[in-house]
Amino acid sequence: MLTTDSASGCARFREAHEAATTALASQPGTTRDISADVALGATLDAYGIPSEFWPTGGGCTARYVSFAPMGDVSESAPFIVITDDASADHPVAEHNGWLATWYGPEFDGIPDRELYSSARPLQNPTLADMAHDSASCARAIREWYDGATAQWTRNEVSLEAISGPYRCQTRPEHWDGYCAPRFPHDVMQQICADTQTAHRAGRWNAPAHFEGQTVVIVTSSGRTEVPPDKDGFYRTGAFHWPWTEYTDRATAPVTELVEAIQWTYERQPDSWTVIIADHGWRVKVIDVLPTPSPGAAPQVSDALRSTLNEASLSSCKVSAKGPGEAAAAVRAHFATARSQYDPDTATGAPTEIRLPDSRP
Repeated sequence: MLTTDSASGCARFREAHEAATTALASQPGTTRDISADVALGATLDAYGIPSEFWPTGGGCTARYVSFAPMGDVSESAPFIVITDDASADHPVAEHNGWLATWYGPEFDGIPDRELYSSARPLQNPTLADMAHDSASCARAIREWYDGATAQWTRNEVSLEAISGPYRCQTRPEHWDGYCAPRFPHDVMQQICADTQTAHRAGRWNAPAHFEGQTVVIVTSSGRTEVPPDKDGFYRTGAFHWPWTEYTDRATAPVTELVEAIQWTYERQPDSWTVIIADHGWRVKVIDVLPTPSPGAAPQVSDALRSTLNEASLSSCKVSAKGPGEAAAAVRAHFATARSQYDPDTATGAPTEIRLPDSRP
């Protein structure tokens, strides 16, 4: 699991670049004898990013960064894959530039975000080119995780078997309905107390507590320390614990309807209906489905509208390439439109909302 980075970005990049240069210089032979992964592994280590080789089939491998505590990768767990033309162990001479992509399976299970791609394809690169590309790739992953380029938005989350909800900030990335929150110090204190209460009751196996300014999570496999990030927030369980956006609305009827229709209806091209719980100052995305055609599938549109009204839920119509992109567009839109709302006074009302076309 990644740890937060408080060091200077420029200084860390120089350290990573030097680590790659040293690792490459220690290898015998020419660029056709030295594995490109030597530089990548050194730079990831320098940025504090644990990674492993991952067989992808067909004799190819990739280097992956897992967010699970034991480094497990599954269809439902978020992870980053770093590839070089489908293989992370090409010799330097055949290196074409690293490509790092984030997989957070939600709705479609396809790569959700490109975190790094070499500015230009490399052909027979020198060792210096190799060191620079590797350090740049590792830096991009580190900055993505630290949130230097991510949009943090106000939110409220809950955790199964633990009390809540908890005020927090969340990232755009979600997977299987889960989110990656970060908490201010006072909320983190309450979470620690609640995990200990749940642990004593036998409902939670990872109690947390403070040691100084660091949160310590204790499990059967050891301790995990979570220091505050550069903004003073704690990312306890982010990308690992099943944090979900909180809602007090009854979502089961809508979920059952979506499962029943199973997308077996005429739909509007490139249009997605994002079902949300509107809480005034924030929204929770519940599900995404292709927008039913009012002319060809009026019964589906009517059933969906009726079910949403009864459950006090809302829907947004979005033009997007896929359901994951549609959900991200809705979250981004509401984060901006509701940024000045007071969480203690704002309330939401069910309505049908049309967002601007989000396609490039």
